[in-house]
Amino acid sequence: MEKFVKELDETIGKLLEYDKIVSKIPKDYGCGIPLSMSEIHTIEAIGNYPGANVTDLAEVRGVTKGALSKMLSRLEKAGFIRRYQYKDNKKEHYFQLTALGRKAYEGHYLFHESRSNVTHAKYKEYSEEERKLILGFLHMYVEYLKDYME
Repeated sequence: MEKFVKELDETIGKLLEYDKIVSKIPKDYGCGIPLSMSEIHTIEAIGNYPGANVTDLAEVRGVTKGALSKMLSRLEKAGFIRRYQYKDNKKEHYFQLTALGRKAYEGHYLFHESRSNVTHAKYKEYSEEERKLILGFLHMYVEYLKDYME
């Protein structure tokens, strides 16, 4: 195997392991209730994609509809989100943030702002072409990992 590929696989492996560790540490994003990374990112998806249904949100989050449905039920029970339907479509359920959910959503961005200033400043050093290359690679790698899910 090529040296570059080995180093790339090792580095991405470390990235995924660190992500796994960090994702298990609940944090209070200013709403008084500690949330897991999965919970806050589901709240983030609902805040970023108003009017999304379960299928849309599962795609955005990269999780199964079943796993997402369980998460949505927990968040609804805890008061972070509200489920609704349109009068002309009783089949689909849609979600929106409650005041508590909005507080967590905004606190999540403040958390990243306070923790990620240095990294985000470095992003500005990349040219538009470099940014496209990085994002293109990451999108390709996500698709590559999806092949392992079958």
